[in-house]
This record gives sequence, structure tokens and C-alpha cells, in this order.
Amino acid sequence: MHSPPVETPPSHTYTCDGLTYCSQMHSCEEATFFLRNCPGVKMDVNHDGVPCETQWCK
Repeated sequence: MHSPPVETPPSHTYTCDGLTYCSQMHSCEEATFFLRNCPGVKMDVNHDGVPCETQWCK
């Protein structure tokens, strides 16, 4: 019998703290968290689900 895969926790814990722009991020991981979890962010200009493509998530 196989065990279910164990999810690896993110290397950082982020919270929605009012940051909204890519210039305020420090990594693709952080920008992705904010895009998926925080309202009002402005990090996905082309609305493809990938944040900060010119700065962090190339």
C-alpha cells in the first residue's frame, strides 16, 4: 500500500500584509503566494496566472 505524497511546506511563511506590486516582492514564490491568496494585488498584468513575469517569475 502506498502512502500519500507528503507536501513540502514553503521555505517561507507569507501573510497578506498589504503589499500589491512586484517591486515589493523578493521572489517568485512570494509573488505567487500573494497572487493566489491576497485580494487587490497588481502582479499579473496579462492575467495568465503567473505573477511578476518580468521581475521574478521568468
